[in-house]
Amino acid sequence: MATYFDDADLAKFGSVGEHAKEHWKRFMAYYGGAFEEGALSKREKLLIGFAVAQVERCPYCIDSFTQQCMEAGMTMEHLTEALHCAASLRAGITMAHGLVAKNVSEKIGM
Repeated sequence: MATYFDDADLAKFGSVGEHAKEHWKRFMAYYGGAFEEGALSKREKLLIGFAVAQVERCPYCIDSFTQQCMEAGMTMEHLTEALHCAASLRAGITMAHGLVAKNVSEKIGM
């Protein structure tokens, strides 16, 4: 059985816009602009992209940003450090959401 996510699909990403070309054009301008050098370097933005891809669990984005980071001269040491930052933040967010349960518990007097 084929997997839902096919590595070959990454190269077809541009075809997503074929039925709404103007929207796609505006999206790509926004997307491309967001990753241009600015107050953050291109490398920093690629690491952010890599970390977000991991947290959002998008195999296409993980593949793409891993490749782009490596092409920008980063190593698995860089990527692993970014991965741990993202994972620890996700864990902290999960723990912070525990405050909702704590607040409900206190409200009903348990």
